[in-house]
Amino acid sequence: MSRIMGVFAVLVLVLAGAFAVGCGGSDDGATQEQLDAAKEEGAKEARQQAKLQQLQDQVKELQNQAQNQNSSGSNSGGSSGSSTGGSGTSSSTTGTGPVSSCTDGVQVGSNTSCAFAMNVAGEYGSNPGATSIRAYSPVTGEYYVLACGPWTGGGTVCVGGNGASVYLP
Repeated sequence: MSRIMGVFAVLVLVLAGAFAVGCGGSDDGATQEQLDAAKEEGAKEARQQAKLQQLQDQVKELQNQAQNQNSSGSNSGGSSGSSTGGSGTSSSTTGTGPVSSCTDGVQVGSNTSCAFAMNVAGEYGSNPGATSIRAYSPVTGEYYVLACGPWTGGGTVCVGGNGASVYLP
């Protein structure tokens, strides 16, 4: 009788083990898919967070530049006598109006080179609707942050230090 009980106990353990393996074994593919989806979602959120941080940093930079410009009473950055996009920003994006035309409908104010304006146009084209962009000035060899917004003459205007203004169609 004891031998029968031992065989019965072993049989119960084998069946319990088989049941446990059967319960967990069939969902391995779905679990991996869920992990991959969660990994992608996490990476997407990280990219969005990095972009948000970049935009917040740009806003702080623009605020600091505007504050420095207002307290000093003059524009900062860039070299005098050259056509650049400067490092400070204007308090509005209305601009005073274009004074010369470049290409593709891009126009510039008096303190802005067409080379810089085309870089601004390219950056804005890569980020349509952006309220601030960072563009390279081949004249000074430096990057500048510009505030962008609707222009009363139609299109968009981006303005920055040294009185730079770029009018985009």
